[in-house]
Amino acid sequence: MLADSNMSPVYTLPLVLCALVMLMCHLQMRQPPRDWGKLDKCQNVIQHSPGGGSYVGVAVNSEGLLAVADGGNRCVHIFNKAGTLVRSIGKGVLGGMLRGITFDLKGNVWVTDTGSNKVYKLSQDGRLLQTIDHAGGESDNFNRPDGVSVSPEGLIYICDYDNHRVTVHNEEGMFLLAFGSKGSGPGCFDGPCDVTFGSDGLVYVTDLGNRRVCVWSKQGSFQRKFKTWLAPNYIAATGDNHLLSTSSSYIVMVYTLGGQLVHEFGGYGSAPGKFREPYMICVDGSGAVYVADCGNRCVQVF
Repeated sequence: MLADSNMSPVYTLPLVLCALVMLMCHLQMRQPPRDWGKLDKCQNVIQHSPGGGSYVGVAVNSEGLLAVADGGNRCVHIFNKAGTLVRSIGKGVLGGMLRGITFDLKGNVWVTDTGSNKVYKLSQDGRLLQTIDHAGGESDNFNRPDGVSVSPEGLIYICDYDNHRVTVHNEEGMFLLAFGSKGSGPGCFDGPCDVTFGSDGLVYVTDLGNRRVCVWSKQGSFQRKFKTWLAPNYIAATGDNHLLSTSSSYIVMVYTLGGQLVHEFGGYGSAPGKFREPYMICVDGSGAVYVADCGNRCVQVF
């Protein structure tokens, strides 16, 4: 067959090897499957000191580094994969009402401060790179900015809680668009708390006051919504079509992207696996789940 084709064996073999390498890389990059219905056992507890801190926000990057917003110490702690503190940044710059946190595609850290109505961009070595406090115009100020997340394309999505909208910015902080308004109907929010990006390419926003999750396109077109068992606070998407959301009832809920509740875990308490004030939640490339447990002054890993 090869003798009759236009491609000689000399060229065919490298192409086959190349295809095999690409397939192996693809399989390695995919998030390992996990049984989210059995998610409940705490595997590790992370603290920057024996006493921990007022941990409200947690984010993880592709290198396995954790960024943890500590409202009590007014800083961000950077931990390595083993949970060891690398450095603390933002002291003297950040306020005491920190909330959302995320890494951008260049490894910089974005953190929101609901007290000052500002969003800060820091380098990992602690340099303040940028501060933004408004959306379309200088008078269009944020009002309690909360959850923040970076899209696969590198755009920054900010939940502007008391303005009942999500604003979208480029990596330099320039305002691009906003979506949402006050209300309970389709395309409306009553306190958007956090935002994440599903494996289906859509944007998922927790609508705290309306006790639901709202689904949008990345361009700000409303798609659908689904009610949640408990009012959802902060949210994270997995690589295999699931969503994990914390609640003020000390429970983490696990949903499919379609809105089906498949599992919940946690409950009130100070033992590992229990929560006293679960805030932000994130998932790394291996499927490990990190929950910032403010009341227990730690990050719990599941």
